[in-house]
Amino acid sequence: MLALIYLGLAFAVGDFLCRRFYRFASVAHRCAAAILSGLLISSWFTYLAGLLFTRARQPLLWGNLLFGIAAIAVLSWNRWKHKVIKRAQDDSPNTFVPGRYLPRPTGSSVADWLLIAGYVVLVSWMMFASFNSSDGILRIANQEYSDFGPNTAIMQSFAVGHNFPTEYPHFSGDRIRYHFLFYFQAGNLEFLGLSPVWSLNLLSMVTLVAMLTLAMTLGEVVFNSRAVGRLGSLLFFFFGSLSYVPYLQRQPSVRAAIQAIRQQRDFLPSIFPYRGDAWGTWSQVTYLNQRHVASAIGILLLVLIFLVIRYRMRPKRAKAPPSIHSIAAQRNPSPEIAPHTSSEDAPRPENILEPGSHITPASAATEPKGANILPPEPVAAQPNLCPEIRADTCSENATQPETSPESSKEEIASLSDSGGASDSEAATEGATEPKQEVVAPMERFRDTLPGFIFSGVLLGLLPMWNSAVFIGAAAVLGVWFILFPLRLQMLTMAVTTGLIALSQMLYLTGGSGRTPMPRLFHWGYTIDQPTAANVVKYLGFTFGFKWLLIALALVFANSLQRRLFLAVSSLVAVAFCFQFTIEVLANQKFIHTWVIIANLFVAFALWRLWRFSLLRTTVPGKLIASVLFLLVIPGGVIDFFPIHNTGWSEVQYRNDPLIEWLKRNTTPRDIFLTDRFVTHPILMAGRRVFYGWPYFAWSAGYNASNRDRVYTELFESKDPWKVYHLLKENGIEYVAYDNAVRQAQFIKRPNQELFATYFPKVYDAPNYNGMVIYKVPDKPPPKLSNLPESVSNMFEGGKGTGKGEFDSPSGIAVDSKGNVLVADTGNGRVEKFSPTSTFISTIGMKGAGNGQLGAPNGIAVDRNGNVYIADAGNHRVQKLASNGGLIAEWKGPEPGFYGPRRIAIGPDDSIYVVDQGHTRIVKFSPDGQVLTAWGTKGNGDAQFDDPTSVAV
Repeated sequence: MLALIYLGLAFAVGDFLCRRFYRFASVAHRCAAAILSGLLISSWFTYLAGLLFTRARQPLLWGNLLFGIAAIAVLSWNRWKHKVIKRAQDDSPNTFVPGRYLPRPTGSSVADWLLIAGYVVLVSWMMFASFNSSDGILRIANQEYSDFGPNTAIMQSFAVGHNFPTEYPHFSGDRIRYHFLFYFQAGNLEFLGLSPVWSLNLLSMVTLVAMLTLAMTLGEVVFNSRAVGRLGSLLFFFFGSLSYVPYLQRQPSVRAAIQAIRQQRDFLPSIFPYRGDAWGTWSQVTYLNQRHVASAIGILLLVLIFLVIRYRMRPKRAKAPPSIHSIAAQRNPSPEIAPHTSSEDAPRPENILEPGSHITPASAATEPKGANILPPEPVAAQPNLCPEIRADTCSENATQPETSPESSKEEIASLSDSGGASDSEAATEGATEPKQEVVAPMERFRDTLPGFIFSGVLLGLLPMWNSAVFIGAAAVLGVWFILFPLRLQMLTMAVTTGLIALSQMLYLTGGSGRTPMPRLFHWGYTIDQPTAANVVKYLGFTFGFKWLLIALALVFANSLQRRLFLAVSSLVAVAFCFQFTIEVLANQKFIHTWVIIANLFVAFALWRLWRFSLLRTTVPGKLIASVLFLLVIPGGVIDFFPIHNTGWSEVQYRNDPLIEWLKRNTTPRDIFLTDRFVTHPILMAGRRVFYGWPYFAWSAGYNASNRDRVYTELFESKDPWKVYHLLKENGIEYVAYDNAVRQAQFIKRPNQELFATYFPKVYDAPNYNGMVIYKVPDKPPPKLSNLPESVSNMFEGGKGTGKGEFDSPSGIAVDSKGNVLVADTGNGRVEKFSPTSTFISTIGMKGAGNGQLGAPNGIAVDRNGNVYIADAGNHRVQKLASNGGLIAEWKGPEPGFYGPRRIAIGPDDSIYVVDQGHTRIVKFSPDGQVLTAWGTKGNGDAQFDDPTSVAV
């Protein structure tokens, strides 16, 4: 109940603020704006208030209490503001009265609400089908499991833990570098009484439906057609990829295809082998995995709607009325002088309601009073009046709509007299301009700023909500600044945004614990060979027939619509030209944002085709529109079935002995050294782990390689004094040893005996994969002494997998410092020893990935310290830096290496490789260019039979 009260206050605050800065196209627009802005502002306020009470036992209690007080105070503003502010009379004109409703194009509001109700049902099913619970167990769909690991951990760290100041639960000990605020709010709702499932799903549902509502509104405002808005928002569920084509081609019959679709468990992969394309990146799985994306995109849409409305309603300087004599002298006075003449001769304005269809009397019946378009003469003659006819629209209550927007047919005549199109015109015309221009008085510059400043505040609050969408918004609005007027107002919005966002971006990207970032310019997104042809092929396949419809829409579009598309298309350029994080796949959010707005142009083209008349019939246009629509949607339809058919991964979050023990015997700020898992009851108890699943930390920008070394040392070192001090230095309070640690490939020599000997065991949990929990004491135990770890050297190691141990070593080399490198073939690694034979480090690990080794044989070191390894198991030569980092990989000239055995380096730094399988020697330059190759199989001159070594 408290959680619902909190949400009600948040939405009410959002509505209170939006009504003071924005005008609305409909009640649905107003509700969506209230939801998204209210959630964003309330989340920030609650988090910062909780941060003030970091030392309190329950910071969220105080954060929510302060928010409740602040919300009630804000909502009571109209009652007590006169006691605080004595407002001076200001007769300056204001053509943009916030809080009021705009006239709408023809259409049924009932249809709008039925569509929104359908979205609520569909989105609710999607959210609960991918994340649910039963008997204290969270059930996470398999496709969402990896993303929900960090997200649910963040939620629980606030709901049942104490994550102030905030750290990443999977990488404790450093500041959080992940945009976490959405999941903070989900955790806060759980703190206030909802279950984890309802907390996250409720937020996800209302924000995604709000985003779809704003997409619908943007389509209506830009194209002046409710049908375009509805269809454009519906296309969100149908990405348009051609992935369904090869999928259906693989089916032997129509019946088999239907059966395969019904049983489909995975989202459709694309034909490309690039990162992310195999698991259905271009589907709705993104919005199921990353629930915070939709709300951030919704904020951008809200700002774009404001800008379009503001741009079209910008005032123009009224012309002085000519004298009666000059009017009499004109045989055909202009519409501005004679407003009641035929509207067909009116000038074509650019700024007022550039539609895709006309406002008709039928549409006016659904809008509130006071929103009608005015005849120009009274406004021009009386510059101190509001553009709306009634004087009370300039009062302090101008932010309140006078009637429900679904009421009053009394506007019909006034709209018709004001230059609206007739019913017949609306039924036959397409993307035409309005016939008459509203001449509004000039506003003072400062009177135009409040809405822009408020929009800047909303955008400035986005980085901690979703930093990728914030960057995308900056790109779109940067191009908007160039293409559209009101640049001083846009500059004011940019300054406001920058002042609020700068500290967040510095916090997320700064600090000493961040991994070095790649170059900002990165051409090609995830495409391996990003030639222009490959990029065009990739984009063409990904969006399919939508491209054809977008091109058609741009043919029909007016100037504003084309400029809007150009501004939004900057998102595609950003996705393919830049890399803002270590994980370039994160650029997908730019493309997802772009396609939501591009769908409106697709819908506009379909709408125009549907109304296209050829030889006095619209049948051909309707047929073409239907065919193109049916070619766009199959992939989206198929991708609904994996949501229904998915399997589940389960994790206990309550009624669990381990969780109950953790809550009773540990503190919410305690850090655990554990296996590197995705999720676990330890995280569900709101505790944090020293190092969880590595991808989470790596993709968030943490220096995971440094943590890898410390983590391995803690679980392998035999020196109890060293282990104890490493634990204390990293703030670790408990060590959880289980079978995953004991049997992990990356832990070569587990040291559980050390913990069993020197650290007290506090919990034995055999049902949790054989887990034993040890407590790290505040002070070193008396028996703990500085016992030196047994020294490993290459002469005494023997056979095994430990340090200084070997399994069939087959290569050796010495670097310029005298260090010895041994190719440990059976263990898939290279061991490095000092000149005195003491073990130093290990290079590589067994495997087939980059920097991994299958069966290292020959080894050589050049004068720069670079290491060359002939990997017979993977049929390649790898060039590594002295620290083991991969520099290059050579697979040899055609037909490629087959079991390369030995390597030698010549005096000119050329590299000679024995390609045993192809009975030849290959010579490379240091940069990997093949210089020459010689030898064939045989017993003649320059022929070989199973060569095994080479020397220079």
